[in-house]
Amino acid sequence: MTSIFFFLLSTLVFIISFSDSEAAIVFPLTKNIINSTNHYYSTTIQVGTPSTTINLFLEIGVQLTSFTCDDTGYDSSTYRFINCNTKKCGRFLGPNQLSGGCLQCASPKPWPHCSNQTCALAFGDTGGLSEDFFKLKTTSSSSSNLLQNSPRRLPFACLNSDFTIGFMNRLPLGTKGSLGLGKNPFSLVAELSSAFNLPKRYAFCIPSNTKSTGNVFIGGAPHNLSADLLRTPLVINPISSVNELVLPDTTSEEYFIGVKSIKIDNKRVVNFDTSLLSINATNGVGGTTLSSSVPYAVLHSSIYKAVVSDFVKKAATRNITRVAAVKPFGACFSTKGVHWTRAGPRVPTIDLELEGKNKSVNWRIHGANSMVGVTKNVICLGFVDGGFEPRTSIVIGGIQLEDNLLEFDLTTSTLGFTSSLLVKDTSCSNSQF
Repeated sequence: MTSIFFFLLSTLVFIISFSDSEAAIVFPLTKNIINSTNHYYSTTIQVGTPSTTINLFLEIGVQLTSFTCDDTGYDSSTYRFINCNTKKCGRFLGPNQLSGGCLQCASPKPWPHCSNQTCALAFGDTGGLSEDFFKLKTTSSSSSNLLQNSPRRLPFACLNSDFTIGFMNRLPLGTKGSLGLGKNPFSLVAELSSAFNLPKRYAFCIPSNTKSTGNVFIGGAPHNLSADLLRTPLVINPISSVNELVLPDTTSEEYFIGVKSIKIDNKRVVNFDTSLLSINATNGVGGTTLSSSVPYAVLHSSIYKAVVSDFVKKAATRNITRVAAVKPFGACFSTKGVHWTRAGPRVPTIDLELEGKNKSVNWRIHGANSMVGVTKNVICLGFVDGGFEPRTSIVIGGIQLEDNLLEFDLTTSTLGFTSSLLVKDTSCSNSQF
């Protein structure tokens, strides 16, 4: 009986929660399966008067929240377009953003209230910069079960589905846009932090299964886990690219971190050019970024081959049998003889050695975040070969982020991370909102 009591107590301690004095804006996160080797993460927003619920793809390194306004039922009496040729339009676009000047609304109008005077956005697509009220959920005890209107209209990109073929083709079926959580001064994070007087930071916790939800927290990480966060500086990439078009005088919206080395079972991987881990200041190529929009880590070929080679050797010492690869993965293994823990299959650990304040910190990747079950009897290393000429040498993908609490502090330009919450006997699904 005593052991049961202490088990229940420890479970309660590690429920993800906020204190009564804290507040954050909360968006739900769900995992959606496309097939055995592909998935994506989505959230919903409620916008306008009357409010329209819109399903959005999660993209953390994108400047603006955007969605198609013509095929979502969005017809709001509180919609406002931001006028072109105004200072406000210029502040959002910046000197080097792709802009068509003033949007030209076709006849019939592509969406209700479209105006030819709308500040045009053209990230390779056609849309207008707009504003409206959002209905939002907060963690404050007095209103945790209620939605409230944002104190002011919030910016987003209103897109026309007929003219956004490239944008729509990269969205998973069922989503109508993307929740952009970039680090620019006009992002949804910055706007909500200002409107609600919250710290200029946000956290997210992505669930690892489709039957439960995680959350995005605008305002920071839950208090009972924030003390456990390890912190590393966010690295600025001086060269931005939008849809593979390089914008040389604009810093990237993506979140880069400084990986110093990669270790497998505490042994450093050495058989690759370590200069790939740094960003080339001239062309912005290289480095390591985080992405919620790719399902698995993507590595430069030379890094990938070195990591796979060392991982396979370490797996063999554990009597883990390699089997035929299953695309897109290059290293797959039989589950026979593999032991399972609360942090997934017991396979070689992968550590990313990161820059810390006074010393290096390690982001440890356990089996739950490194392995993908493709059949009942086969698991694969969830890293894929990105070729020899990727813009970014390492892209940390969705499966590596699942059940990890991440906090992006835009004031101090740091990333806080927990590594796997499963080791702490909790998960991103253990939140009470």
